[in-house]
Amino acid sequence: MSHKSIIADFLLFDLDGTLVNSTLAVEKTWIEQCNNHNSTNEVPIDAEILLNSAHGTRTAETIKRWFPYLQNDKESINLFEKAIVTNYGHLAEEVKGATHLIDSINKFGSNQWAIITSGTKDLAYGWFEKLFVNSGKPKVFITANDVSQGKPNPEGYLEAFSQLKETNKLVGHEFSAVVFEDAPVGIQAGIAAGFHVIGIATTFDKDTLINAGSSFVVEDLSKIHITKTTSTSFQLDLDIL
Repeated sequence: MSHKSIIADFLLFDLDGTLVNSTLAVEKTWIEQCNNHNSTNEVPIDAEILLNSAHGTRTAETIKRWFPYLQNDKESINLFEKAIVTNYGHLAEEVKGATHLIDSINKFGSNQWAIITSGTKDLAYGWFEKLFVNSGKPKVFITANDVSQGKPNPEGYLEAFSQLKETNKLVGHEFSAVVFEDAPVGIQAGIAAGFHVIGIATTFDKDTLINAGSSFVVEDLSKIHITKTTSTSFQLDLDIL
């Protein structure tokens, strides 16, 4: 393990797999959906293949690809994702170090970080209220409901960056941002937005995250230490894999 330091103004976090270890809950839901499909259809769906493609992807896009006969409107997707928390929320837990990291950032104010997730508002807020009830949400919180295109399209990260710049209104300052992601599609989105990406090795291994384009990879969020260097910038000290 070695050490690296990065300076950035804004910190942009994915949610599932990055702050919340929701993999078991999400996978249980998709496996259940595959089993329902396979019990009534001649052409089966391989759950393992579906899961490999679903990580970091919006539910609407996964349903459109694998279950095109299901309703895919906003209300149906919201209900589908709300059921993840209701049925399997007990399987989710925070990624190691998440609460401490969030509290460290919020100590300096909640206007320099954002969450950008492929989940709907119901799912994202559900995880936050379940696991981080004593930690304040960031002022900028982008969900699947807020973008027209999901990851790997950079729209979500660019929108969050734009909102943070508007919120901070610092004249004559060139802003920088760092993205925290656990999945290749999210890493690709962060890179396409023009940002450095720190891979979190909770869902995929180091090689997969590096090959996707991560600048560095850490085991979990306990390996990231944050200090404020100026009124606008954070210093991130990383224990990298």
